[in-house]
Amino acid sequence: MSRLAFVRAAALLAIANCMPAHAMDLTDLQGRAQSLDIHRGKWVVLNVWATWCAPCIKEMPELEALSHARSDVVVLGLAADGDSAQRLRQFAQALRVTYPLIAGNAKMMVELKVKAYPTTLLFNPEGKLVLTRLGQVTRVELETHLPALPAKATQAAPAIQPN
Repeated sequence: MSRLAFVRAAALLAIANCMPAHAMDLTDLQGRAQSLDIHRGKWVVLNVWATWCAPCIKEMPELEALSHARSDVVVLGLAADGDSAQRLRQFAQALRVTYPLIAGNAKMMVELKVKAYPTTLLFNPEGKLVLTRLGQVTRVELETHLPALPAKATQAAPAIQPN
């Protein structure tokens, strides 16, 4: 990573750490409210993606596996391209994504200070942002930021491959 890229990433992380919790009051495609307050006590992975973004699509099976493997983690997908809810549902079905998806828009991306796709935000159980990851992420990478669980609390959920 170049020095300039590192400085930019550090600046983005510093800005994102100032993001107010109310900035994440969202509604998923099923009409359910999604917020840090609702998921207090659990780790929240907010993955910002777009339907046209190949790395976004490639990481979805990893996020799906994480969502099934850990009961202490909630994965939320925020679609940045403003597609209709029906199109996003079809997209999720084709990719076998079962974690909650939210139809986003440009205003949300500005509020969340998203600069690239995919962007993954990890919030701790108290709702504090602890990681901002620009680019494709893996389940293993995210789990390095999570506490270890007893063997019974984790499930060996393999990454699901898209059709």
